[in-house]
Amino acid sequence: MEILSFPAGPYQTNCYVVLSEESEGRRYASVVDPGLRAKELIDQYCEENRVEVVQVLLTHGHIDHCRDAAALANAWGVALQIHRDDEFFLEKGNGMSEDSRLLFHADAMNLPDSVSYLGDDDEVELGGQRFVVRHAPGHSPGCVLFVGKDFCFSGDVLFKGSIGRTDLAHSDSHAMANSIKSVVLGLEDSLTILPGHGPATTMRAEKASNPYLRV
Repeated sequence: MEILSFPAGPYQTNCYVVLSEESEGRRYASVVDPGLRAKELIDQYCEENRVEVVQVLLTHGHIDHCRDAAALANAWGVALQIHRDDEFFLEKGNGMSEDSRLLFHADAMNLPDSVSYLGDDDEVELGGQRFVVRHAPGHSPGCVLFVGKDFCFSGDVLFKGSIGRTDLAHSDSHAMANSIKSVVLGLEDSLTILPGHGPATTMRAEKASNPYLRV
């Protein structure tokens, strides 16, 4: 498994491309959180490197994470995977501020041809490795983490030194506090955390120094 990442869109949202080992001259990609203009970069990379996109997954439905998700999934003929509670965000930035909708050109967003719902304790395979879906509402109703043996894609639930905002529409500070206690603090110290924004970190470092985890 190889994990590539790049910042996408005005909020520098981390988009992750998880690659499988090569098989018969091709590799297969699972894409997590393709934000604004991510599709053109991913399509170009795939064409140049004999890569096929086989999954498009979202940690949550905010427009900075999902802006190009439907267009990418539709182009590759795959379902867009998201928690059911965040599906409403996919309708041209529904639920976001008007400023955000304008900034991300929400009116030009595609709707997914097919949606597959992610649920708590579901399993997904990324790059040939098993990841468990953990529902962690708070930043949004349908936030999820993808938790593997070595890596955790934490979306906007957990960052280096911080956690996701809960002052947004459809956020819930009480739900976030519960997610921190019941989901985040139970993660293995050895995990590398790959967040929705900013640099990677480790669960061990966050338990030791992140003030929002001291509950």
